[in-house]
Amino acid sequence: MAIDMTCFTTLPTLELQCKLNFFQEKNPEIFPVHYLLYKACPLDRFDKDISMEYGLNAESSFMIAVNNKALDISTDEMANMIRNELGKENVIVLLNGEDLI
Repeated sequence: MAIDMTCFTTLPTLELQCKLNFFQEKNPEIFPVHYLLYKACPLDRFDKDISMEYGLNAESSFMIAVNNKALDISTDEMANMIRNELGKENVIVLLNGEDLI
C-alpha cells in the first residue's frame, strides 16, 4: 500500500517549486532514499475546495511519497520538516489525502 502526503500551500506554483528544489537539494540523505518529492502544481477547483475545508486558501500543491517503508523518518517528522521549510501558516499536510497531520 502506498503512503503519501498531499501538501496544499498558499505559495504561487513557481515560488513553491523553487522552495521545493532547495528543500530537496539541502536534504540529499532524505530524497530520494526515504521520500520522493513531486513537482509543484496549481490547484484545480476540487483541490481548492479541499484546502478550504481545512482553513487554508491555497494556491498550489505537491505530493511526497514514502520510498522507504521502514519509516526511519516518520510521516509526522516529514510533515514538520515541510512546515518548517515553507512556514506553518503557508501549508497543510494531509496523510493519504485525507488526514491532517
